[in-house]
Amino acid sequence: MTEGSIRSALVTGGAGFIGSHLADRLRDAGVAVKTVDDLREISLAPVDSELMRKNVLDLTPNDLAGVDAVFHLASDKSVPLSFEKPLQYIENIECTIHLLQICARANIPKIYIASTCEVYGTAENLPTEESQPFAPMSPYAATKVAMEMVTRAYQQAMASSTDITVLRFFNIYGPRQRPDNVVSGFCLGALTDGLLPVDGEGTQRRDFTYIDDLIDQIVQLPGLARSPAVLNLGSGASASVLEIAAIVRDLSPESRVAWMPARRNDPQEFRAGTGLRKSLLQQRTPPVVLSDGIARTLNWWRESEAIERISSAKQDAPRNAHLEDMARG
Repeated sequence: MTEGSIRSALVTGGAGFIGSHLADRLRDAGVAVKTVDDLREISLAPVDSELMRKNVLDLTPNDLAGVDAVFHLASDKSVPLSFEKPLQYIENIECTIHLLQICARANIPKIYIASTCEVYGTAENLPTEESQPFAPMSPYAATKVAMEMVTRAYQQAMASSTDITVLRFFNIYGPRQRPDNVVSGFCLGALTDGLLPVDGEGTQRRDFTYIDDLIDQIVQLPGLARSPAVLNLGSGASASVLEIAAIVRDLSPESRVAWMPARRNDPQEFRAGTGLRKSLLQQRTPPVVLSDGIARTLNWWRESEAIERISSAKQDAPRNAHLEDMARG
């Protein structure tokens, strides 16, 4: 397996949705993994005994001792909340700058920085290739653009010694995801009040990728002789919010749509151009069909303690006040 090309990795945001799945997969392949998370957001992942509970800004070169690859997944990511508290999102940029600086001091050979399809905004072309221009439509997306620009500067400065790649994620979903994503939000609604909150008309389309498929792609990257500067990680297909709601209603017939106000500056569609990914990475297993992935996610919500943990966290207002602002769409 290409995961074996690294012996040790550090994952920021390691208690989060994508970070916890990535850490598990790397460990299964024999990689020694350190995870970092300040736990400001509730984690729905199993407790990681190797977790360093600290902010990325508090990491030092010593924390990177022996590490072959760094996966930077930590981020404030709520698009709606970024309009209300835009200055909070500057930390996304500061953390990236700090991490790149200490990676340079620790001579880390491989660095992967998580970005988002939101940097494309209302893209000129669909599907959208990596060469399309930036057009951020939210403070969150703007900070991701800034993160990418900082990373690009480091790519140029450290071209001979470090392999740095920006990974643009397109609407990843699956078990362990907090309900600030449409699929998890619908699953939580279906199992609690029966309401599936749809923002606006629900015709907006997104490129959904099941978490296992994403991780299959990420773990291949260290095995490449040289990674691309930027890489889309998405399915290349899109589905509307109403189509997602229909799938959930088939699985949970008592649920119903609850119409919500449209989101501010909400792009009509994201759809990944996948040509570069397909030229570099293998499709090692058949991709998870959307209806199957949603069924797996709903079953996870049924069988896990996630609903109880979410409820408990919301009741603990002083420590978890940010959860009251979480968007469910």
